[in-house]
Amino acid sequence: MPKYTAILALLVLMSIVAAGCQALSQPESQGEQEQYPAGEITIAGINLGDRGDKVKEILGDDYTSAPLHADGSWFGEPTTRWLYGGDLEVIIGEESNTVLQVNLYGDGYSTSRGDRVGDRADKVLPVYEREFALAKDHFEGRELPGWFVIREGEWLIFNFQDDGTMVNQVIDDDEPVVSIHLVYEKFMD
Repeated sequence: MPKYTAILALLVLMSIVAAGCQALSQPESQGEQEQYPAGEITIAGINLGDRGDKVKEILGDDYTSAPLHADGSWFGEPTTRWLYGGDLEVIIGEESNTVLQVNLYGDGYSTSRGDRVGDRADKVLPVYEREFALAKDHFEGRELPGWFVIREGEWLIFNFQDDGTMVNQVIDDDEPVVSIHLVYEKFMD
């Protein structure tokens, strides 16, 4: 009888170990999975082209909404501005129901790499300069400091100017980020 008890105990132990290993190999729940491929740059978990329902799934329904360029003059379609507190602005195309731009003005959210408004230039810029090309203006072809081509047609802008232009001139190492923008290049003329 003790031999059978030992075999039974060994089988139970092996079953527990096998179940534990199987649980470790199962994919994580949807909420824990990475939303985008590794290396993808997002702001507050939102990317250009995301659908409006995905924005709500990630950020929730606690936003105010206001028309922006209702005539479609800037983005080629009427747009709505979703404001999440005073920190985050998501521009949604009313016809396409997709994200056309993301603007971050406070430190309540971050990029997918943890960059926040208020971070210093010497912390943020060198990391992106090693990986991404600087965007060039459409008029003279000059490189735009703090503006990065993260994918063809998509730019990530670290704004260090508090003048409403987003155009950085010379950026000192100790200058803080004033705002961060994820934009389509075609709308930056």
